[in-house]
Amino acid sequence: MGPSLPSGDTDARPHEPVRTCVGCRRKAPRSVLVRLALEGDRVVVDESATLPGRGAWLHPDADCLALASRRNSIGRALRSPGADATGVALPGA
Repeated sequence: MGPSLPSGDTDARPHEPVRTCVGCRRKAPRSVLVRLALEGDRVVVDESATLPGRGAWLHPDADCLALASRRNSIGRALRSPGADATGVALPGA
């Protein structure tokens, strides 16, 4: 049995999911990353994070996109070896 919480604990904060950037490999809260997904056979930014299928999380920064492209980590994360995200326009980049 795991540890129990104090009965008077009212400072409970909601849990924010943590994801790993496919470019720099640093962990960050989901709210600061953008999700990339496949739409047909092309990689698109999934701003609402609701597109079906696998997603790849990335910092909205050109350096992380370049690292991810060079390592082919986007295609690997999406399980689509031919996926190329070089033409993706990242918000805020």
